[in-house]
Amino acid sequence: MKPNRTESTSFSVGEDLKTDTENSRKIDLIVVEDNDTLRHELCDFLSEEGFVVRAADSGESLNQALRERFTDILLLDLNMADEDGISIAKRIRIHSPQVGIIMLTGRVLSKDRVEGYQSGADVYITKPARPAELVAAIRNLSDRLKPVAVPIPWVLDTVNLTLRYRLNAPIELTAGETKILKTLALNTSCVGHVELIESTATFDLSDSISRASLEVLISRLRTKISGHTGPLNPIKSVRGMGYQLCIKIKIQ
Repeated sequence: MKPNRTESTSFSVGEDLKTDTENSRKIDLIVVEDNDTLRHELCDFLSEEGFVVRAADSGESLNQALRERFTDILLLDLNMADEDGISIAKRIRIHSPQVGIIMLTGRVLSKDRVEGYQSGADVYITKPARPAELVAAIRNLSDRLKPVAVPIPWVLDTVNLTLRYRLNAPIELTAGETKILKTLALNTSCVGHVELIESTATFDLSDSISRASLEVLISRLRTKISGHTGPLNPIKSVRGMGYQLCIKIKIQ
């Protein structure tokens, strides 16, 4: 970072930072600030910290930047001549609720902070901002905004021939049912009748089941699974083509 920046722009940069830029390199930011000097300094500093940074000096230029490419986080000033930060935050929350908003402002009163959070701010930081606090706020907010991996509730045990839903008792399967369910689970789209029939063969195709037997196995699987899926049909028939699994299954 540049060591000789002044505090005239209300952004204090008098301390050295050692940061892991690899963790932040993919975070996309837009600095919304109508003070030219502060906007340039913020963009330079945050770029040096490894963030992908763009700049906007008004609500309209922010709109243009968002049309060009989505962003992860807005670094938003409140006191702007055109459209103020409160107004921008409110409309961003309506149209792009997934965007993170950090308000960086000279408004220090409690009522201003409350208004900022009520308008949609995730973080409210007053100027002069310490670099370490700003970087930490960006990274922490980015982590919170990341989608949480939802564990797949269904687990197919191909060794013990069982299917378990969450912590419920395992559903016992036949070898043929297990093979069919595994084949369906490995495909995101429809699986043809022939492929499903062939999946049941042990050594050669002479061991595979018939079309009628496949329909019986599918029917049995639906019955066994439907106790946990309610009205949802767990295995959908695709006319003239085959079957498609409508639930996500983890294979063990």
